Amino acid sequence: MDELRRQVEELLARVTELERENAELLARNAELEAELKRRGKKYTPKANTKKRSKKTPDRRKPPHRKHPGVFREPPTPDENTIDHDVRLECCPHCGCQDLEETGRFDDHLVEDIPEPKTELHRYRRHVQKCRGCGRACQGRGDLELPGAHIGPRARLLAGYSRAHLGISLEKTDDLLWQLFGMDLSRAGTLGHIRWGATLFDPVVEELFKILRASPVIHADETGWRIDGKNVWAWCFSNPRLALFLIDHHRSADVVKRALGDSLPGVLVTDFYAAYHAIECKKQKCLVHLLRDLHALREELSRHHVRKYVEPLITLFQDAIELAKIRSTMSGRKYQAACQKIETRLERIIWQKPKQPDCRRINKRLVRHRFELLTFLEEADVPADNNTSERDIRSVVAARNDGGVNRSDWGAAAFATLKSVIRTCQKNGLNFLEYGLSVLRAQAADSSLPLPLDSG
Repeated sequence: MDELRRQVEELLARVTELERENAELLARNAELEAELKRRGKKYTPKANTKKRSKKTPDRRKPPHRKHPGVFREPPTPDENTIDHDVRLECCPHCGCQDLEETGRFDDHLVEDIPEPKTELHRYRRHVQKCRGCGRACQGRGDLELPGAHIGPRARLLAGYSRAHLGISLEKTDDLLWQLFGMDLSRAGTLGHIRWGATLFDPVVEELFKILRASPVIHADETGWRIDGKNVWAWCFSNPRLALFLIDHHRSADVVKRALGDSLPGVLVTDFYAAYHAIECKKQKCLVHLLRDLHALREELSRHHVRKYVEPLITLFQDAIELAKIRSTMSGRKYQAACQKIETRLERIIWQKPKQPDCRRINKRLVRHRFELLTFLEEADVPADNNTSERDIRSVVAARNDGGVNRSDWGAAAFATLKSVIRTCQKNGLNFLEYGLSVLRAQAADSSLPLPLDSG
């Protein structure tokens, strides 16, 4: 009995001590809240999410590779292979010069580019007289540019360096000098770029017609500068095309000028209001929406996250996963799953949250209610705008490197060349070879080829 009484007294003493510590902590918490209130800061508890580890990784240890790696296959010798017989004059071990052949050897194959050099082409245009009409006439050589002293290959390379590599005119001149010994001025190079844009203007107009008739069109825009003033670079694309515009405005008029008033296909964009003016089916980029929702999950209280943010994140993630497994489901089962997604979205939208950030997201969802799940109806429509964002990424890189324009016509030339180069890349075509084919077609007064593959 005495032992039991002693254990009870120890427990009571421990409870008393814990109550005292709790009172001290409550008092300290009240002091901290009063201090925050005095400084004008409001404390809101974070959502119950797993914290990221702040441990800095050891850079000396290579990261775990999740794939076995890809290595370049060795080249195969052909009729253009240049052979080099490598023999020693003395033994590297003892210095003896008496070496005999063993008949054995090792082949080391190395691919390299030939020594760059310029070629001077002389077009001797003979004057001929027509026996029919008696008039004199002259021909035009292949790839000859009348009145020009710089050939088309150099001009196209200058346009490629400026519009795709994003380097400045001065660096473009330096590149041509270092590789080929060709001495150009910045003004001359700018003129060559303008020539290239004029050459490809009819091609870009035709590509815009093809794009407007395509079943899916992606659109995006980013900042640009002309003579130090902020303007906008626009990108309109699909899996085979990427067309660019640079304009002083970020309005719906630019979108209408590029795509027209209506489209037969689906327009995939972010939530920017300029795209609302186009009459067509639309799909809003869910990646942008999920990014905003993930940011709110880190900022709002646990109650709002559990009540509104998390259900939305789960809903859109489930919809994206459903689209991925569409081919493995029967038509009836897939339609039933889509209907469940629609019902869940309706239930969440009409909750009408009172928290300001949640209410802002809710207004966006109500406005674009029938533009969020188009990708579930159309198999070729993605749930994101990654196609256009990948195409416009190099424009952003060029802007950050300072490769912007000084004039409106220079910006237009940049956009035209960029459109043709990026479209060539998407279709696996060599831009320089394609440019020469356009020049030959123009000289022959025939229809210009388009930078599209046979598919």
